Order: sequence, then C-alpha cells, then structure tokens
Amino acid sequence: MKNSEVPMAALRRAVQICKGLDALSDELNISTDRLERMISGEDEIPQPVFTQVVGLLLEATATRSPRSTPDSNEGGRKGPRH
Repeated sequence: MKNSEVPMAALRRAVQICKGLDALSDELNISTDRLERMISGEDEIPQPVFTQVVGLLLEATATRSPRSTPDSNEGGRKGPRH
C-alpha cells in the first residue's frame, strides 16, 4: 500500500468499524457526501479528520480481545543455530 493510500484506507476501515457512512460522518461531524468524496480520493482528507479517524481505529482495536500469540518462550527454535 502506498503512503498516499493510507488515509483513504483508514477511512474505509473506520466506515466498517462504525457500521456505515452515516455513523462515521456523524462521528467526524462532516457530511456523508464529503466523506464519500474523501474516500474516493476526490477531496483531500484534512489532517484533523485523519487524526480523528486514527483515534477511532486505535480505540476500536484496543477494545477487542487480543489475538492469542505464542509466549516468547514457546514455539521458538528447539535446537542450536547452524
């Protein structure tokens, strides 16, 4: 993914998390039409909006139960290095 695509991808993910364009536009306090133009790349995403979206994404991922990850002492190399 190119750096220039990150803000639009973040908006698309935020739409999923908020369960729709209307809910996200309410959360961001912008019109649904403007949000659609930002997602499509027609309008630039202002830095404050992007920052707010990142905050929403961080909050959503922080409240999910973490994926199980192996303990650092488990599942590693069993034998000596070659």
